Amino acid sequence: MDQIFTFILLLLSLSGTFSKYVYIDQKMDWRRAQIYCQQHYTDLAPVSNERDNNELKQLASSVNEIIWIGLVRNSSDRREWLWSGGGAPTMCFWAINEPNDYDHREDYGFLWKSKWYDGGPWRIITFFCYSPAVVTEKKTWEEALEYCREHHNDLASVASETERLLIQKELSKQNTTEHVWIGLRFLAGDWLWMDGQEMDYEAWDEEGKPSCPHAKMTCGALQVTVGSKGAWKAHDCEERLHFICS
Repeated sequence: MDQIFTFILLLLSLSGTFSKYVYIDQKMDWRRAQIYCQQHYTDLAPVSNERDNNELKQLASSVNEIIWIGLVRNSSDRREWLWSGGGAPTMCFWAINEPNDYDHREDYGFLWKSKWYDGGPWRIITFFCYSPAVVTEKKTWEEALEYCREHHNDLASVASETERLLIQKELSKQNTTEHVWIGLRFLAGDWLWMDGQEMDYEAWDEEGKPSCPHAKMTCGALQVTVGSKGAWKAHDCEERLHFICS
C-alpha cells in the first residue's frame, strides 16, 4: 500500500468512533467499580485529551446519569488527582468550582455532561471501564490496520503515559510478541496516529524519534514489557507482530 492510499485511510478514519471505553450499566461505589473493571477489562476509564472526553460525553448522552471514571485523589497530596491505572491527568475538564472538597472524603471523580466532579464513597452509580483489544494474530502493519478497521475501529493510539501503562498491563495478561503494532505511521515527513489523534504524548525508545526512517521502517510498535519508559520503536512494516485495536 503506497503512502497516498495510506494517507486517504487516515483521513477516512477521522470520522470514526472509539471502542476502548465500555459503559457498565451496574451501580457501584468507586472502589467496587475499580475492582470490577480490573477483573473484567483493564481498569476504570482514563481521559487523555479532549477527544477522549468528547467520546465519553457521546457515550454518556443516552444515559443521563453521573458516571464514575478513573479519577482518584492522591492520598499523600490531597490537591493532586491521579488515574486509577497510573499517572496524572495531562488535561483537566473540571466543572466550575470543582474539585471542591478536600476534607470530607470526596476522593473520586465522576463525569456529568462532559465535566468532572469529585464524589464520595457513598455514591452508588454506573461507570466506564477501559478496554484495549489485544489481537494475538501475527500480521504485517497494513494487515493489522485492515483487521482493526474491519473488526474494531482502528489500530490503537497511545495518547498518554496512563494509556501506555494500561495497554502494557493488558498485554502482560497474554502471551504476545515482544513488540506489538500500534496505529503509529510515518507519513508526509512526520509520525502520525492513524485514528487522527494529535501527537501530544511521545514515548520513543533510547534510539529516539526517527526523523528520516528507512522506507521499510515507517511503522510504529509498542514494547510489551511493563515499566518500559521507552516504549515506541520504528519497525519493518512487513514484520509479523501481534497488535492492539481500539
